[in-house]
Amino acid sequence: SSAFGRTIPPSLRRFTAHSGAMADTTPTREQPAGEADGAKAAAQKPKRAVSAYWLFSSKVREEITKELKEKSGGKASLGDIAKATTARWASLSEEGKKEFEDKAAEDKKRYAEEFKVYLEASDPAGVLRNKYAHLIPKKPMTPYFAFAQDPAQREKATATLKAAGAETGMKHITSKLAEMWKAASAEDKKPFEEKHKQEQAEFLQKQKEWQATPEFAEIEAAAKKQAEQQKEEAGGQEASTPPKGAKRGRPAKAAAGDEAKTAEQATPTSAAKRPRKSVSAKEEPQVAIDADVLAEASKAGLEAMLRNLAGRPEVVAAGKTSREVFKALQASGGLVNPAKRALVGAAGA
Repeated sequence: SSAFGRTIPPSLRRFTAHSGAMADTTPTREQPAGEADGAKAAAQKPKRAVSAYWLFSSKVREEITKELKEKSGGKASLGDIAKATTARWASLSEEGKKEFEDKAAEDKKRYAEEFKVYLEASDPAGVLRNKYAHLIPKKPMTPYFAFAQDPAQREKATATLKAAGAETGMKHITSKLAEMWKAASAEDKKPFEEKHKQEQAEFLQKQKEWQATPEFAEIEAAAKKQAEQQKEEAGGQEASTPPKGAKRGRPAKAAAGDEAKTAEQATPTSAAKRPRKSVSAKEEPQVAIDADVLAEASKAGLEAMLRNLAGRPEVVAAGKTSREVFKALQASGGLVNPAKRALVGAAGA
């Protein structure tokens, strides 16, 4: 079972957090003492909402694993299990999927409520920014973004790709627009640059007026208090962590000297061969992405943008679905920030 725990992909590790059956069979890594404080803070975060597909996977995984082992002499790789699970989900009728979709909707509602409470406690300034989002001036789009959003330019890019027999997915259109902007003359860029200059002047004036409001002062006070609390917490953690070398009963100064000596003696070859320490990514809340939406996004060349936008705290807090996030990306031509503004308003600017 230990080998299974070492090779399980990150996507299925997330699955273990919501699947009792699989979680029981997956060994947990012993937590080093230095991670205790971080784990305690992470435990306060609400558990992510799961999609209908993940709920389905949790239910049928044991059955599918058994079937695969019977067919292949007791062997069933994670890749084969995932492939068979995806195929079975795709063959389900709408009625068959409804049970899991209803449960996923309930879990999404639960997560949105818990995450709202979590944000209020951990990011009071962010909560206030969302509250006063309608008052916060929006930054104008850059000349290039305005160019990329222009319907005439998008039609021109699409027509150019079609004429060349190239693909016309969002990724390819965005790439072609970037080429067109780079090749555009100063005269062609002038309308977009002048419009940006005018909008930027208006934005700065509105920003000045906004900064004189009591709502802005409230946000600033909350942000200052939050920063002071974080500084105090960080100081407490540093004080409670002994210097490197002290845990082994050696003076920190001696340990530092040894490290410097080792660094001097290291050759470029030995340094290059030295394996890098793996750093586990900090798990942040994100919108649960349905398998169907992910497949569509991948086909359209928007998978990376979808995952990026689905992980933005403002989008998560707004309770948006992966379908809504994907549609916003399609409307923005694959541009993440404009899509975020469309989803959450000025708070996402």
